[in-house]
Amino acid sequence: MQFHELASFDVAHHALPWPWVAIAGRRLAHATAVDRIGAFELVDGAKLEARVSFALPAGFALPTEKDGPGLRAFALSPDGTRLAVLDGKTVVTLGADGELARTDLDATGCAVSFDRTGARLWIATEATDASSLVVLDAATHAAVGTVRWPALPGPAVHELFVHPVDDAVLHVAAAGDDQTFVRVAGWASGPPEAIATALDGGSLAAGFVGFSRDGARVHLAEPDELRTHAWPTLHELSSVPFAAEFTSSYAGAVLGDRVYVDGIDVDDEGDLVMLFDRSAIVGGVLRPPFPLGMWAGKLGGDVIVAIEHDRARGGTARGRLYRIPAPLS
Repeated sequence: MQFHELASFDVAHHALPWPWVAIAGRRLAHATAVDRIGAFELVDGAKLEARVSFALPAGFALPTEKDGPGLRAFALSPDGTRLAVLDGKTVVTLGADGELARTDLDATGCAVSFDRTGARLWIATEATDASSLVVLDAATHAAVGTVRWPALPGPAVHELFVHPVDDAVLHVAAAGDDQTFVRVAGWASGPPEAIATALDGGSLAAGFVGFSRDGARVHLAEPDELRTHAWPTLHELSSVPFAAEFTSSYAGAVLGDRVYVDGIDVDDEGDLVMLFDRSAIVGGVLRPPFPLGMWAGKLGGDVIVAIEHDRARGGTARGRLYRIPAPLS
């Protein structure tokens, strides 16, 4: 199997925490300069076309040093017309013509996402006494509700993954090198609520690979195993060890019924990819060539976004789009 490169583009990042891109369906946003984020759309399944360019508010430029002032996270609305930006203290919703709403947070903002309809914002925050998800109306920033959990053990890297079917979000917080907390919040009616999961109290280090096509399963990649959990309780359904020569990069993608896990060769640290069938148990290492760099997610139905970071490029990286054809039967 071959991964076909469709397009490449420059991604400005400087000291912006990962992820350096935001994906919403067939739409992709990334910084095109220290003070501007562009939104693009995958057209004809093969090329990116510019749609909107958002000027970042004062104080939201890309940070030039780790933990310095500036942009910490951003999210693109499902229709690609609005951008939510977070500087750790304030969340702002932007349109093509400028600010639409602004809110100061009571705790440190770490990640932001629109819900699947684009009507609300999920914001992950950290404080000394609690880890929370704040939910705001995306248009007005009126408070919808707050979900709280015990504080995380030290600084964490936060990511939010919106469920494809339910009005809910998966909150993945990697605390250090050896522990990941995976939590679920959502609503049927009324304010958002926490849904108790088997991973609320932490687990081995792991990264989100994807939801199954029907949203009933959650695939997580640990360094040496692919583990599948039931939605929304996250109790374990199955686990399978990776190939002996493979260690995961805590990333991957679910395309249809295929589960791909990004990783490296334990011997030479070259890129490797493993493919599993819908059972998430039967799989193997694919043949090269593979997408270069870190997998940032899937764009549309069958395109992988990968970011190749060359330290010589300084504050920019090379983004690439790869189509993954269906495997031969």
